[in-house]
Amino acid sequence: MFDIFIPLLHNTGMLALAAVAYGFLLPRVHGMMANIALGLLFGLGASLSMLSPVELMPGILVDSRATIVILAGVFGGPVAALIAGGAAGACRLASGGLGMAGGLVSIGISIGIGVVVHHIARSGPGEVQFRHVFLAAAGSILVGLGLFLLPWSVASEVFVETALPVSLARIFGVLFLGGIMLDHHRRISAEERVRQLAYIDELSGLSNRRAFYAHLTREWRRWERYSENFVVVLLDIDRFKAVNDTYGHAAGDVVIQRVAKVMLEESRGSDMVARTGGEEFGLIMPYTSSASGFLVAERIRNRAQREVVIVENVPI
Repeated sequence: MFDIFIPLLHNTGMLALAAVAYGFLLPRVHGMMANIALGLLFGLGASLSMLSPVELMPGILVDSRATIVILAGVFGGPVAALIAGGAAGACRLASGGLGMAGGLVSIGISIGIGVVVHHIARSGPGEVQFRHVFLAAAGSILVGLGLFLLPWSVASEVFVETALPVSLARIFGVLFLGGIMLDHHRRISAEERVRQLAYIDELSGLSNRRAFYAHLTREWRRWERYSENFVVVLLDIDRFKAVNDTYGHAAGDVVIQRVAKVMLEESRGSDMVARTGGEEFGLIMPYTSSASGFLVAERIRNRAQREVVIVENVPI
C-alpha cells in the first residue's frame, strides 16, 4: 500500500505549486478570463503530474491529474474544467498503453465531478466553501471507475491491490490543494472588503470622498500632461435637513440612495460617481467638454426633481 501511496502524495505535492500560483493569479484577472487562466494553469499542472506517474503495470499509470482537474472544475466551472481536462487528456493520449481508454474516462469523470460541485456551490451560497471541497473529495472515488475498461482479469487485480491507496491519495490531494485555494479566496475576499471600507460609501454604494479626490488628482495630472478635458460636477440635495427633521433619518437614507441610483443611471461607465459628504455628491467625467458636462448635470437635476420617494405611504 505505501509503495503506491507515498509516491502519489509526492506527485500531489508537486501540484501545490499550481495552487500557490492560483493565489497569485486570483486578484489579477476576473470573470471569464480568470476561468480560462485557471484552466490553462491547472492543465499545465495536470500535464506535469503525468511526467512522474506510478506505473502499476506496463501501460497502466496512476498520477494526480484527476485531483487537479476536479479542482479546476470546482473553482473555475465548466470552462476551466474542460481546458484542464483537455490538456490532461492530450497528454494521456500521447502516453498510450493498455490503460489509455480508462485514463481518458477517468479524466472525463473528473471534469464531471468538478462541474457538478461548482454548480452546487453557485446555486447555494454563491461561492465555494470547504463543504464543497469535501464533497468533491468524496466524489473523487468515482474516478477509479475508468479502471474497469481494462480486461476484467487485469482490472480486478489492479483494483484489489491499489483501490484503497489510490483513493486515499486522491481524497487527500483534493482536500489539501482545495484548502490552499480556499485560503487564497478568503484572503482575497478580506482584502477586497478592506478596500471597500476604505473607498466605498456603505450607504449609497458609491465611491467615497477619499476615492473621489484620489481620482480627481489623477485626472488633474493627466490634464496637465496631455491637456485632455475633464469635467467635475458637484451636487447637493436641496432641503435635505427638512427631510430628516420631518420624516426621520431612515427616510433621508432612502433619499440618498435614490439620488445615487439616478446619478449612476445618468452617467457613463467611465465616469466616477461619489458621495462626498452627507447629502453631497461628486461626478468626474473624463474626455468631456464643459458644454457636455452641463447637459449631464442638468439631466441629473431634472431626473432627481421628478423622483418621488415613498416613506410609510407618504410621498417625498
